[in-house]
Amino acid sequence: MASVKDNRNNTSNSAITGSHSLRLFQLFDIEIRLDLSVFVIFALIVFSLGNSVLPQWHPEWSVSVLWTTATISGVVFFASLLAHELSHAVVSGHYGIPVPRITLFLFGGMAECDREPDRPKVEFLVAIAGPLMSFAIAMICINLAFWLVGDAEVMESLNAGRLEAMAAFGPVATSLLWLGMINMVIAIFNMVPGFPMDGGRVFRAAIWAATGDLLKATRWASNLGRYFGWTLMFLGILSLMRGEGPGGLWWIMIGWFISSLAAASYRQQVIDSELTGRKVSDLMRTHFESVDAGIALSDFVDQYLLRSTQELWPVLENNKLAGVASLTQVTGLSPEQRSGKTVRNITVPVTPMNSLGPDQSAREALRQLSRGGDDALPVITSGEVVGLLKYSDVVKWMSLSGHTRL
Repeated sequence: MASVKDNRNNTSNSAITGSHSLRLFQLFDIEIRLDLSVFVIFALIVFSLGNSVLPQWHPEWSVSVLWTTATISGVVFFASLLAHELSHAVVSGHYGIPVPRITLFLFGGMAECDREPDRPKVEFLVAIAGPLMSFAIAMICINLAFWLVGDAEVMESLNAGRLEAMAAFGPVATSLLWLGMINMVIAIFNMVPGFPMDGGRVFRAAIWAATGDLLKATRWASNLGRYFGWTLMFLGILSLMRGEGPGGLWWIMIGWFISSLAAASYRQQVIDSELTGRKVSDLMRTHFESVDAGIALSDFVDQYLLRSTQELWPVLENNKLAGVASLTQVTGLSPEQRSGKTVRNITVPVTPMNSLGPDQSAREALRQLSRGGDDALPVITSGEVVGLLKYSDVVKWMSLSGHTRL
C-alpha cells in the first residue's frame, strides 16, 4: 500500500500510521521515518520466508542460510518500498509540491505533502510514478536473478511449475527473484482504481480531466476505494470461515485500511472545497474569557476551568497578552503540585507555531490545527487575542452553515 497522501489530513494519517515513529535519515531534503508497526510486518515477512517459502524452494539449504537470506530479503524489500515512495516525492517536488517526509509503516509507505496537485496531469504523473518504479524494480530483479543463474532452461522449468529448478538459484539469485515477484505484485495491486491507492489517483485524474470537477472525481474514486476495501474484507472473512489460515485476517486489515482512508480522503476534500475563500475570522469563536497571570492556579481550576467549556485561556499581565494557558497543562499537575503556583507558572508564550491570524486562509489554518488534534489555538492581531479556533469548530461551522455533511 503506497501513495502520496495529503498532509492536511494528519489526524487520520496518525491514526493509520501510529503515533510513534523513528527518524532514520534525510534524503533529497526529505525526512525518512520508520513507524514502529514496520517491525510487525518485517517479522511476518522474515518468518514467512524463512519458515515456508525458502524451505519449499530450497529444502537442501541449512538453517543459517535460510534465515540469513530471509532477513536480508526483508530489509531490501523495505528499501524497494522506500524507492516507490521516493519516486512519488521526486515527481511531486518537480511540480512544486514538496514532500517533507516519507513514513514506512505497517501497510507499506506514505509520502506526505502539504497540498494536492492543482492539475489532473500532475496528479496522474505523481500517482503513476510509484507503480512504474515498483515495476522497474521487479523487472531488474527478475532479470538479474536469471542472469546470475545463466541457464535458459531454468526459466522454462519454473514456468512449468517445477520447483526443483530452484536448486540452480543461489541465495542472492533467490532473493532477487522473490523481490522481483513481490514488487510486481505491489505494482499491480497499487493500480487498482480505488482512491487513495495509486490506481485510484490515476482514475481520479482521468475523471477530473474529463469533468473539470475535482470533488466529483474524488467522490467517484473514493467510492471505488471503499467498495474495493469492503470486497477484501468480505474475502478475508470467507477465508477465515473456510479455515484457510490467518491470511484472511490480513486481507480484512488491508480492506479496512483502504476503505477507511478512502472515506477520510473524500471527507478532507469536501472540507477543502467548502473552505475555499474563507478566512480564520469567518470561523473563530469570538466569545471567550481571559485570565490574569497572578491568579492562583487552584482558583483558575475552581472558578474558570470547572465552570466553563472553554479550554484555552488568554493570559494577561498588566492588561497585556503574556501567553495562553490550557486545560491540558493543568491536568498534568496534581493538587499538591498546583499549590502555591499561579497561572503565570503554566503560561505558554504565543508564537507563530501555536497561533493563527484572523486573515489567514481557513484551509491553511486547518492544516495547522490538524497537527494538534482538537486543541484550540488563539487568533492574534496586534498583540491581542481576538478569537479562538479548534478543528471541531470548523466542522460545526460547516454543519450550521448548511454545507455538505461530513
